[in-house]
Amino acid sequence: MRDVSFDVETVRVFLHVLSICVWVGGQIVVGALVPALRRSHPEALPSIARAFGRIAWPFFGLAVFTGIWNMVSLPSTTASWNALLGIKMLLVALSGFGAWLHQSTDKASIRGASAGLALLAALAALVLGVVLSG
Repeated sequence: MRDVSFDVETVRVFLHVLSICVWVGGQIVVGALVPALRRSHPEALPSIARAFGRIAWPFFGLAVFTGIWNMVSLPSTTASWNALLGIKMLLVALSGFGAWLHQSTDKASIRGASAGLALLAALAALVLGVVLSG
C-alpha cells in the first residue's frame, strides 16, 4: 500500500526534478527561440545566452548535487542498475561538457554540434533517470 508523506526525500526529489526541468527544458526553449531571434534581433542573442547561463548553470549544479544526494540515499542496488547509473552519469557529464563547449567557442560548426550534444545527452540522461527511478 502506498502512503503520502512530505519529508526530506520529497524535498530532495523535488529539487532534482526541478533542476532537470530547468536544465533540459531551458535548452529546448532557448534552442527553439534562437532561429527566430537570429532573424529578427541577432544583436540580442549574446545577452539572452548569458541570461540563460546565469539560470541554467546553477540548476545544472543543483541537479548534480541532488543526484549525488539521491545516490547516497539509496538502499542496495543490483549490478545492472549500477551500470545504468554509470551510463547516466556519463551522459550528464557529456551534457555539461557540450553546453560548456557551446558557450566557449566562436566557431559556428562547433557551436551547433556541441549544443546538439548537450541537449541529446541531457535527454538521454533524463530517460535513464526515469528508468532508474523504477
